[in-house]
Amino acid sequence: MAFGDAFDNIRGWFDTLNERERRLLALMGSVFAVVLIVVPMYMMLATISDIETENADINEVLQDIYRSEGRLERQKGARLAVDRLYNRKAPSLGGFLEESAQQYGVSGLSITDQPKLDMGGYTRRSVRVSLPTVELRPLIDMLADIENSSYPVAIERIQLDGGRRRKSYNAKLTVSAYDRESGPLTGQE
Repeated sequence: MAFGDAFDNIRGWFDTLNERERRLLALMGSVFAVVLIVVPMYMMLATISDIETENADINEVLQDIYRSEGRLERQKGARLAVDRLYNRKAPSLGGFLEESAQQYGVSGLSITDQPKLDMGGYTRRSVRVSLPTVELRPLIDMLADIENSSYPVAIERIQLDGGRRRKSYNAKLTVSAYDRESGPLTGQE
C-alpha cells in the first residue's frame, strides 16, 4: 500500500505542474533515460571494439610467428652447424697448410706463427704464409680447400703480387684457426 500512496502523491504533484514544467520534466526524464541506457551501451560497445582490435593484433603476431617458423628452423640449423664446426679442434696450422699445398702442387711455403689472441670464448691462432712464384689455379684450389675444410679455419688476408701477363704470382696469406675455450658443445639446446 505504501507504494500506491507514494505513486498517488507523485501523480498529484505532477497534476499541479503547468505545461512548461511538464515539458521540462519530460525532457529531463528523456536525458536521464539516455544516460541510463545509451551511455552504458556505448561503453560496452567501445570495450568490445577494443577487445576485437586487441584480438586482431594478437592474431597478426601469431601469423608472423607462423610465417617465421621456417626461417627460425634454418637459423637453428645454422647455429647447430657452427657448433659442430667448433666441436672439432683445428689442427696445427703449419702442418694443415703444408698438407693442403702438397695436395695441389704448391711448393715453397714460408710459414710464420703469429701470437694467439683471446676473443671472448674463443682463441684465435694465426699464421702468415708466403708463397713465392705460385700459379693462380693451384693457389685458388688450395684456398678453396682450406676455406671449405671441416675445421674452424678462415683465410683472413690474401695479397697477390705480379704483372698481368705473368703465369705465377707471389702470394701472401694470413690464415686463422678458432678454438672454443669452453670445450665442445653437445649440440643440444
